[in-house]
Amino acid sequence: MADLEFHIYKVPSEYGEWLAAFDQDELIFLGSYNAGKKLVEGDLADFFKTHYAFKVGSFVPAKWNQGNFWTQKHKIKLQGTEFQMKVWLELLKIPAGKTVTYSELAKKLRRPSAVRAVASAVGKNPISYWIPCHRVVGKNGNTLKYHWGPEVKEYLLKVEGAL
Repeated sequence: MADLEFHIYKVPSEYGEWLAAFDQDELIFLGSYNAGKKLVEGDLADFFKTHYAFKVGSFVPAKWNQGNFWTQKHKIKLQGTEFQMKVWLELLKIPAGKTVTYSELAKKLRRPSAVRAVASAVGKNPISYWIPCHRVVGKNGNTLKYHWGPEVKEYLLKVEGAL
């Protein structure tokens, strides 16, 4: 087995800083500090425990200094259950500037009665923004539910022209 090599960065954006983690050159985690340092760094620690079976101690992310993170193409390494992967891959089909409801997403996955399971998978997306979970809204257009905070979701949707 090859050695594991992770790179953890604090990435600036127009709406706060984000925490990005790479396994070699593949993006495995992206979360917003707007929800709080404890939450985002705790989520990364949980991610490492779940998918790599090790405990992360304290760490200081390096500053991203490799150009504009947001305009670059990054290899992505998705890790989750088979069902989660199907949901996340379906999220990639939602174009910028558009939203879908959890019900519509469940129907697209041919699991119309699995709305709660779909919502749970959307909420466990480890690579926020790149896997656009922010484009999923409630039936009534409610955009407030977002792991990284409703302000982040609203900002992203406005920038993309969905609001």
